[in-house]
Amino acid sequence: MQHGVFIIDENSINLNRMKEENIRVERTFIVDFMRLWADNFDIKDEKIYIPDECEKYGFVEGKHNVGQMMRFFADMLEE
Repeated sequence: MQHGVFIIDENSINLNRMKEENIRVERTFIVDFMRLWADNFDIKDEKIYIPDECEKYGFVEGKHNVGQMMRFFADMLEE
């Protein structure tokens, strides 16, 4: 078994779990964090411009809402 230390809330805890379980815990933490920040009043209405060259990475050119993009990426990570 591998040992991992993860920060949950304001405390550090040591989880004695297998590697696959650690990845799941980390992913859940990242997904929750992204959703929290997606609804942050400073970010939720921000726009980001994605240039034409980024289509090769799967992004469409144009202005996009940062909060919506973060929620989308969180949903994709959760799958």
